[in-house]
Amino acid sequence: MWYLIGLVALSAASDDAQQMELLRTFREEFVAITPGEGKFPVTFKQGSDDSSFTSPVREVRMTHPFAIAKYEVPQNLWEAVTGKNPSRWKGERNSAEMLSHREAVAFCRHATQLMREQKLIKPTEEIRLPSESEWEYCCRVGTTTKYSFGDDEKELGDYCWFHGNAAGNDPAVGAKKPNAWGLYDMHGYLREWCSDMLQPNYENAPVDGGPVLRGKSTSRILRGGSWKDNAECCTSFYRAIDDPDSRDDAIGLRCVLAEVPTEPTPFQPASQERFVTPDAKLELLWGEGEFTEGPALAPDGSILFSDIGNTIWRFDPATKKTEKLRDPSGRANGLMFTPAGQLLACEGANTGGGRRLSITTGIQGGKDGTVKTLSPGFDGKKFNSPNDLAIAPNGTIFMSDPRYVGDDPRELDFEGVFAIKPDGTTGIAVQDVEKPNGILVSADGKRLIVADNNPIGARQLLSFYLQADGQFAAKSVLWDFRAGRGIDGMTLDDKKAIYATAGTGKHAGIYVFNSSGDPQAFIPTPGDPTNCCFGGGKDNSTLYITAAIDRAGSKYGLFRISTIRNGYHLVKLQPGVAE
Repeated sequence: MWYLIGLVALSAASDDAQQMELLRTFREEFVAITPGEGKFPVTFKQGSDDSSFTSPVREVRMTHPFAIAKYEVPQNLWEAVTGKNPSRWKGERNSAEMLSHREAVAFCRHATQLMREQKLIKPTEEIRLPSESEWEYCCRVGTTTKYSFGDDEKELGDYCWFHGNAAGNDPAVGAKKPNAWGLYDMHGYLREWCSDMLQPNYENAPVDGGPVLRGKSTSRILRGGSWKDNAECCTSFYRAIDDPDSRDDAIGLRCVLAEVPTEPTPFQPASQERFVTPDAKLELLWGEGEFTEGPALAPDGSILFSDIGNTIWRFDPATKKTEKLRDPSGRANGLMFTPAGQLLACEGANTGGGRRLSITTGIQGGKDGTVKTLSPGFDGKKFNSPNDLAIAPNGTIFMSDPRYVGDDPRELDFEGVFAIKPDGTTGIAVQDVEKPNGILVSADGKRLIVADNNPIGARQLLSFYLQADGQFAAKSVLWDFRAGRGIDGMTLDDKKAIYATAGTGKHAGIYVFNSSGDPQAFIPTPGDPTNCCFGGGKDNSTLYITAAIDRAGSKYGLFRISTIRNGYHLVKLQPGVAE
C-alpha cells in the first residue's frame, strides 16, 4: 500500500515537473513585437481589395507592444494546461486542433493563471488570443504583398502546410521556414482563432490594433490558411469566420502575451438628460453595513438588502426606517422576490455561508417566513459561492456562481451561470465566462445579460441569446471595461436600459447602457457600488443602490436617487402598493 502511494506521489510530482518545463519552454518561444522600434513599423495596411470581405484596405496604427508565440499551441502544451488532448491527428509537437473558440479562450486563461503562479509572467501580464489586426501585422512583417515572402505562390510550400503539400495535420510545428520575424506556420497549417467578433468589411473596427469585441453576429474570426486550404486562403489578408463552438481538425490557436490594460475603456454618456435630471441628488438612507449587497423590491413595496456580514435588512420607504429582518442570513448576497412573493437568496461561501439558493415562504412586510433550500448545488457538488440572480417570465431562475472569497474547498471546477427551475432542478446555462457576477433576463426571456467580473481577467458586459434548441448562443460583448473595477450587480428599466454598478474612486457609480451596450448615462456614487434595483408603485422611478459610503470603504449602506425612467420587475405588488 505505501509503495503504491509512493508511486502515485512520484507520478504527480513528475506531471508537475513536466508541466512546468513545457510552460517555461512556451514562455521562451514568444517573440517581442515593438511597433515603432527597429524593424517593426508603427502602421500597416490591413485587408485587400481582392474580395469584398477583405476590403476596403485600411491603415491601422499599432499603439501597443506585445509578444506573439513562434508556433501554434502544440498538443503537449495543450494537454499540460487542460489535462486532455482533443486533437484528431495525435503528436506531442503537432498543433492542437479540434478545439472551439471558447476552449481556446479557456486555455489562455488557465495558462495565464499557471504562469503567474510559477512567476513565468508578471501579475500584470496575460496570455490571450491575438486580435485580428495583431495577427495580420505579424503575418505581413512589414510587407504589402500577398504573402510575407512576396506574390509568388510557388514558394508557399516552403513556408506552410496547405492543400498543395499536406496529406493531413500530422507534422510538428515549425517544420517549414519562418517569416522575417521568426514566426512559423502563419500562412498555413491550421486556421487560428482570433479574439475578434465578426465585423464585415472592418466596419467600425478599431484602428489601434485592438480587437472587435462587439458585433451583430456571434461568429468569430479565424486567420491563416490550413492544411485543407488552397493557396488563395493562405494569404496575409485572408479572413475566415466560424461559429465559436465549431471544432475542426483544421482549427487551432496561437497565443499573444501582453500587459493587461491599466486604464478602463472611456465611458462617454450619450443621453444623460434622459435618465436623471441635473438636480437629482443621491440620498444616504442607512450606512452601518459591513458590505451591503443585493437590494430587492418586496411585494409590500419595501426594499430588502443584504449585509454580507450575515444579515438581511428591510427599508420601508413610507417610514424611512431600516430594520433587521434576518440574522444570520447564510451570508446572503443577491436577493430577489418571485412573482408569488417568495424571497430567493444567494447564500455565499464566506465563513458560515450556506453555498445554496434558499427560498423563503410566507414573508410579509417585516416578518420573516420559513427558509428552505431550493437548490443545494449541481451534480451532487456544492456551489462555489452563489452571487446574484434573475428570474425569467417562465419562472426559471438564473444564478451566477463565482468564487471571490471563502476558504471552503471548491467542489466545482468551473464558475458559471446555472438555470434553476421552480422545483429546484438545476442545470448549466452558461459556462463561457470567467467570473460571472451581476445577471439580468430580458422581459421576453430570450436574452441573458451577464457581468463577467474577473479582477485579473475579463471585465465585460456580456449578452447571450436563447436559441430554438433551448441552449444559449455564444456570448457577445456589449461593453469591455478592460481594466479598473468591473460590473457587480445590475438592474433594468422598462425600456430595456441596463443599470450597472461598477468602478472605483472617481470612476465609481452606475453605468447606464442601452440594450446594445452603448453608454447612456453615469450616476456617481461616493464609494464603490455593489448592486441596485428600482422601487415599486409610486416609487417605481426611484433607484436604490447599495454602495460604500466613502472611497475608503469604511462602511457600506443603502442609497437612493430619483430617475426619469421606471423600473422593470416581475414581483407582483400588493394592492395598496401598486399604482
